[in-house]
Amino acid sequence: MKSKLSQILFTFIILFGFSTTTIATPEAPTLTYSINGLTVTASWSAVPNATEYKLSYAPIPYTGEASIGSLDVGNTTSFSATLWEGAAFYIAVQSSDGKGFSNYSNIESVTLVTSPDDLTGNWNITETSGPNNCGETQGVLRSYVGSINQTGTSITASFGGGAFSGELAGNTISLSGSMPEDGGTTSSKMNISILSTNSLSGSISWTWSGGGESCLGTSSIIGSR
Repeated sequence: MKSKLSQILFTFIILFGFSTTTIATPEAPTLTYSINGLTVTASWSAVPNATEYKLSYAPIPYTGEASIGSLDVGNTTSFSATLWEGAAFYIAVQSSDGKGFSNYSNIESVTLVTSPDDLTGNWNITETSGPNNCGETQGVLRSYVGSINQTGTSITASFGGGAFSGELAGNTISLSGSMPEDGGTTSSKMNISILSTNSLSGSISWTWSGGGESCLGTSSIIGSR
């Protein structure tokens, strides 16, 4: 992987006319990225005196300099795009002060996994409470058996006594639902990442309301089957 990234960086430099020994003005940004479903967000550090940034990309597997593309994204430090299952790219970013572009940032490889098609079944869930959960102590563990039913990208689930429904995009499930609890109703939203066919992790944000009162909370979950 390191040799492949080095090859791509060298090609980027040759293609756009930069030398590895040239002192770039301004400095190169630092690049990170995140994935939510099929949406990829590339973010980078702001560079002093930079007036614009250029995001470059190349497919995985790399097929040569003709496959490198770029986007002028203006004077912003992030860019989001909705891609497709199985999409895979190398990405890098440059800054410009209006006189020229910097060297490339670190190169990152981005891959969107294909949505799993066999999530239906029982899952062993461990839920850990977060801070400010209606006075509940942070870090309390609760274990239970939850269930998931998958039909294409449509998901229904039962977790901790609540019924949820939502959609699967890539390896991310977004669910919402509610259940009666402690004389009121708890409404929850869940974001779950499928780590493998038999492993998941995610977060829950919820609101309890009843008797004219309400409070908020969060928790995290891990699961296996």
